[in-house]
Amino acid sequence: MQSRLTPVRPKKLGDLVIQQIQEKISLGVFPAGSKIPTEPTLMAQLGVGRSTVREAVRVLVSAGLLEVRQGDGTYVLDRHSGHEPLEYRLRRAKAEEIREVRRIIEVETARLAAKNRTPADLAAMREHLEKKRDAVHAGDTHGYVAADIAFHSAVAAASGNGLLADIYRSFTMVFQDFLDNLIADRGVNQYQDRIHTGMLDAIAARDAEKAVAFAMEALDRTSDDAKALGED
Repeated sequence: MQSRLTPVRPKKLGDLVIQQIQEKISLGVFPAGSKIPTEPTLMAQLGVGRSTVREAVRVLVSAGLLEVRQGDGTYVLDRHSGHEPLEYRLRRAKAEEIREVRRIIEVETARLAAKNRTPADLAAMREHLEKKRDAVHAGDTHGYVAADIAFHSAVAAASGNGLLADIYRSFTMVFQDFLDNLIADRGVNQYQDRIHTGMLDAIAARDAEKAVAFAMEALDRTSDDAKALGED
C-alpha cells in the first residue's frame, strides 16, 4: 500500500493572473476609477501570453471588477456599486473571516441535516466517505480533498435549505486550494474519518446536538492544522 500522498495539482496560469489582479484591486494598488496596466505591460510583468491576460480580464469584467473601454483601456470599477460574485469576495477575504463564516454555515447545516435528511442524502454522504478512504489508500491527495468537500456539500444539501447549500458550494471554490496545500504539508488528519463517521451517524439518528458537536470538532482540528502551517 502506498503511504505517501501525491503532489497537489498546480493552479491554472489564468487563475494565478486573476488572483494577482484581484489582490492589487483589493489593496488599492489599482483603485476604483483607475486604469490598469496595458496588455503588453501585464504580459511582461506577469510573464504570460496575450491569451492568458485577455482571459483573466474577461473573467474580471464578467465579475464586475473591471470595465473595458474600447480605444481607451481597462478600468477598475467601484465594487461597492456593482454586484461582486460571492466567489470573488471570498477570495479577497481574510483567513479569520473565512473561518468564522464557515463555522456558522457548517454548524447550521449539520443541525438542519439532522432534522431534514432523507435516505438518499445519507447514501450520498456514505458514498463520499468511502471515496475519501479509497483516496487515502491510493495516496490521492486531490481525490481526498474533493471527496471531503463533496461530503460536506452533501451535508449542506441534506439541510433542506437550497440557498444555504448554494452558499456552501460557493465556499468550496475557496476551500479546495487551501485544503490541497494543507494536506500536502501536514498529511491527512488522523481524526477526520472518526469525526465524519460520527457526524454521519448523528445525522442518521436525527441527533442534532451530536451532529453539531462533530461539525465543531472538525472545524477546530482544521483550524489547528492551519495555525501550525502558518496560515494565520
